[in-house]
Amino acid sequence: MTPEGFLDTSILIDALVPAHADHHARASGLLSQVSQGNAILHVSVTVVLEATFVLTKAYDIPRTEVSEQLSELLTLTHVVSSEKSLLLRTLNLWARESPLSFADCYHLVLADALGLSAIYSFDKKMGRHPGVERIEP
Repeated sequence: MTPEGFLDTSILIDALVPAHADHHARASGLLSQVSQGNAILHVSVTVVLEATFVLTKAYDIPRTEVSEQLSELLTLTHVVSSEKSLLLRTLNLWARESPLSFADCYHLVLADALGLSAIYSFDKKMGRHPGVERIEP
């Protein structure tokens, strides 16, 4: 039976950043097991959100690099997420739209995916997604 579990952000960060040698080796080993199909990991939106924040703010890794690394992880067959396609679209938008936070990008992508053409916001940056118009009430 293939081991299956939920991926916490701490493991993801340690797999991507070799700040703690032992943790990095073990976390990288887990992701290697997943890429080989020997383990299944479930990933939530909040894990990806937290990872984007920590990797860019605490480790000063550029958005484009973080987006590529997280997208690579999410495209693995044995990584499960109920919102995988939304997360991939969000990472793509977030890498291109530096004034927007990951959460903002997720909200825009989700509105679009829900077939909504409007997002109510006072934040002028929210008018940056094609097909979704920002409206102030």
